[in-house]
Amino acid sequence: MKSFRFRYARSVWVLLVIVAILSIAGLAWNVFNLIEFLPTGSFKVGTYSLIVLLNLALTILVISLMLYGRYVIKNGKLYSYFGFICSKINVDDIICITHFKKSDKLVAYFKEGTYTVIVISPQEYDDFVKSIREINRSILFNAKIDGEDTPN
Repeated sequence: MKSFRFRYARSVWVLLVIVAILSIAGLAWNVFNLIEFLPTGSFKVGTYSLIVLLNLALTILVISLMLYGRYVIKNGKLYSYFGFICSKINVDDIICITHFKKSDKLVAYFKEGTYTVIVISPQEYDDFVKSIREINRSILFNAKIDGEDTPN
C-alpha cells in the first residue's frame, strides 16, 4: 500500500480554515442557545439541536479534509480520500499518465476518454507513477510542455 498526501493550494487551505473557524463558532453559539432554551422546552430547542448537529457534521468534515486528503494505491485500485469521502479507480482503467512541465501538473487518462489531475507534491510524481506502473505496466508515461497535443 502506497499513500500520497494531497497538496492543496493555499487558497483551498485558507477556505478550509475559514470554514473550520466558522463552523466551530457556529457550534459553540448554537450549543449556548440550546442550553439557554432547554428549560423552556420550546420549538427552538429542536431547531438549535438540528443546527448543532449540522455544525458538528461540517466541523468533522472540514477537519477530516484537512487531515486526511490522500491517494492510496492498494489491491490494484487507486483510492482518493477526501476526508470521509472515498472514490476508487481501477488501475487497469488508466491508459496514460502525463506530466505537463510548464504548469507542473500530473494528469491520468482513462479508457473512457476521461481524465483526472493528480493533486500531489511534484516531488512525489515519480514515486506515484512507479507505484501505478508496478500494478499495470501498460500505462504510458509522457512528459509534455503545455500546449502540445494530449493523448487520445
